[in-house]
Amino acid sequence: SKPVSSCYLAHFARIMATRALASLAVALLLCASSSVATATLVERPAASLRGSVVARRLQEAAAAAAGSGSTWLPLGTHRVADSEGGELLAVTGNLDLCKQVCSNYQGCKSFAFCGGQCFLKNGEINGKSPSHFNPVCATYYRGTTAEVVLPAPNHGAEDTSTSKPSPTEALAPVECQSFRSEMAMNQQQQYPGNPELQMTGVAKLILCTNGTMLGSLQVEGVHSEIIATHIHRCEGGSTPQTKTAALCSGPPVVNFCGSNGAGLIADGTEYSGPCSGAGSDGVSLTPSMDGALVHAAGASMSLSELVADIIAHSDMYYFNVHTMASWNHWFPEHKGACRGPLEQEQAASVTTTTATPAEPTEVKCFSMYSQLAMNELQIYTGNPDSTASGYASFTLCTNGTMSGTALVFGGVSEIVATHIHHCKGGDTPQTRTADLCEGPPVINFCGSNAAGLIADGVEYPEACSPYGTTGASRTGGMKGVLIPGENKDMTVAERVRDIAANPRSYFFNVHTMASWNQWYPTPKGACRGPMQLWGA
Repeated sequence: SKPVSSCYLAHFARIMATRALASLAVALLLCASSSVATATLVERPAASLRGSVVARRLQEAAAAAAGSGSTWLPLGTHRVADSEGGELLAVTGNLDLCKQVCSNYQGCKSFAFCGGQCFLKNGEINGKSPSHFNPVCATYYRGTTAEVVLPAPNHGAEDTSTSKPSPTEALAPVECQSFRSEMAMNQQQQYPGNPELQMTGVAKLILCTNGTMLGSLQVEGVHSEIIATHIHRCEGGSTPQTKTAALCSGPPVVNFCGSNGAGLIADGTEYSGPCSGAGSDGVSLTPSMDGALVHAAGASMSLSELVADIIAHSDMYYFNVHTMASWNHWFPEHKGACRGPLEQEQAASVTTTTATPAEPTEVKCFSMYSQLAMNELQIYTGNPDSTASGYASFTLCTNGTMSGTALVFGGVSEIVATHIHHCKGGDTPQTRTADLCEGPPVINFCGSNAAGLIADGVEYPEACSPYGTTGASRTGGMKGVLIPGENKDMTVAERVRDIAANPRSYFFNVHTMASWNQWYPTPKGACRGPMQLWGA
């Protein structure tokens, strides 16, 4: 086995730091890979786009017409290629985003997907490539369905196509993860005359793949009985907000405390016990709750599979508190009174990617990223950039060195400006944070300095790369510049530290000529995404 520091789990541990130590120990013994996690920033090799999603679909259609059926294929369940080649780029996102970025990144021939992160590689992989078991990751490569090679059954002969799991690998260690949900009335839950308009709360949960699900709940501003509490899974939606826990809707998959009284919210599984009533101060404290799988909604997944999915895709789940008042108003729907996305609790925050000497003049650099898509605030009829999406990565340093790379897919009109914006105002959790907030730009990157366009008080260092014929743009090595007017009370070091400490109060925004013409004189942009700190 290769050194533990060289395994994907070292990357993954930034997200999963609080899993049970027993599970982690087993995973560490099993993990082996060629990616090296280091504490210093590494300049990635320059790369360019091969094409957009549209181009890839055209290529796939042509390949299919030729009888090849080329598509993205997993090397196997929890199988990572022994020889992956060099690492090109690390991306945080779901499997679809990883496929999209690799399809448009020059030299990317495969990637390792590790439950919310992927590592783009330049090694040639096919269905017969030697591989090893990895409890977290799986290699994906471009191939045809005819290439898929299942591991040969072990009848005593040595398997020459891929290494077989050892008896230790076959074990199913118990994995546990701590979650936190900070709740408030959601945009979906507003209604006139709501007596619990100011309701807020915090739920703390521990979910384990062996079925152990525990929690505690504190809710303030309660004016009627709490009759149900659930973890819900997002379903449907047409924008990043309605497809994720920010504004999504979906069925309950785990219940905690609630009332089993007739005529209330019956989800198919009895609640383990009632929620605590609120005192005269409007505070309800339920110090101990047991969770149970909601069979009606969770029939397609076993309990261990559901918990693993929540751990891997926590942004697709939210905790919801239902009161008698909200039930009476929304009946027969049950939207709830206050809710919040599930967030994994970390053992320690990663706040810098550089060494931390004691000198007060130390330079700290932060690795950040943003997943881009058209926002609810950017929708309009006839938008030629309605399918624009992308991914941007940044290095922001307290000494003023700021750089980034922006990949934008599916756009049509010229990109005229890119900024990091700071949220201001807002009266709900969504409009106060990067999901739906509005606010001024504080740092600009690439853009056009032509008259009549978006002038933010400082020149853009360079123009953004134009879209190719396939509708893809890549601007690598962008330099960031502090915008003086919006930072008159902050130094560049203070601004960078604030972005790293409060990333949900900032978003990256891509402005196109079409969006500028539509929203003039208020530049809402064409696609945007919250800033996120790598490893947090």
